[in-house]
Amino acid sequence: MGAKFLWIIFKARFWLIIFVLGFTVFSAAMITLYQPRQYVAKTSLVLNFNVATPFEQTVLPAQLSSSYVVTQLDIITSQSVALKVAGILRLEENPLLKEEFLSATGGVGSFKNWLASSIRKSLIVEPSRDSRLVDIGYMSTDPDVAAETANAFAKAYIQTTIDLSMEPAARSAVWFDEQLKLLRKRLEEAQGKLTDYQQQQGIVAIDERLDTETSRLNELSKSYVTAQSETYDVKSRQLGENHPEYLRTIKRERSVRASLEAQKKRFLQIKKQRDELGVLAREVENEQQAYENMLQNYYQTRLESQFNQTNIAILNTAIPPSTPSSPNVMVNMISAVFLGSVLGFVLAFLLELLDRRIRSEQDIEELLDTKVLVTL
Repeated sequence: MGAKFLWIIFKARFWLIIFVLGFTVFSAAMITLYQPRQYVAKTSLVLNFNVATPFEQTVLPAQLSSSYVVTQLDIITSQSVALKVAGILRLEENPLLKEEFLSATGGVGSFKNWLASSIRKSLIVEPSRDSRLVDIGYMSTDPDVAAETANAFAKAYIQTTIDLSMEPAARSAVWFDEQLKLLRKRLEEAQGKLTDYQQQQGIVAIDERLDTETSRLNELSKSYVTAQSETYDVKSRQLGENHPEYLRTIKRERSVRASLEAQKKRFLQIKKQRDELGVLAREVENEQQAYENMLQNYYQTRLESQFNQTNIAILNTAIPPSTPSSPNVMVNMISAVFLGSVLGFVLAFLLELLDRRIRSEQDIEELLDTKVLVTL
């Protein structure tokens, strides 16, 4: 079976092929004519991979850029964003949509979720392959509705990204607030212990008191050394134990030693008080430092939870399109011509196989098993 045979079939079944072609083109034209006009409005967004805030400067690694874009596309097409769009457009107040919901679901389920799922079906999200642009398109029979909904999706998406960045910081701020209350209580308890201890011990200026007692201890130590020297001198003269000078010297040494021992006890007691006071003071200082650090983190987290900026910008807002995106008359007609031609040839070929006729010398040779000598 060669090109000649196909050409013969074409000539023999020409009007059949033309009929099938014409019928196909006519059918496509009728379908195109009566098919509802669909309009697509698009808004363009710029995704900035560099996350820059007054609190943090972060550059997204190149290997994570693709996953970042995919994540943003998932957010755009999410049910959460669609719910925000339904709220922005106030679709719940549309009685026609309410009737459609009751007809489709019998009133079972959430009207908001049904609206969100419905508008997601006509959403078109197209990321750019070589740039950070993302087009959000929406298809509708009304060009104004298409533009309004596309812009609503862009607005809802930006608000969702802000909410996603603020929500963790808000939760952290609540946690910091609870921790601050606990640290403030611990600081107050530590300060109370320090104050109570100072009042109980009657401590005003313990360092000055310790210096005074240290000086007195040193003086008594020197006096005791002098008293020991005098006692040794008296004993060396062998005045006798009942000698007045001997008794006076021994009495003085004992008195100085008693005063020295008492001063040592007083000095050790004051030193112990200072150590206890130092421990309590350090505890207060540590609690104060912990509280101030927590307070600083708390203020920063509170600011982050109120930072309602995003790294996403709207490049072009959607406007009502003047021409429909579908049906595409040119594409439909070209497709109809191609399809009609193929169907016509296929149908002609099948009919030729079912109703075989002699149309060439080759058919005669195959039928009679002989060669054709002359053709008139």
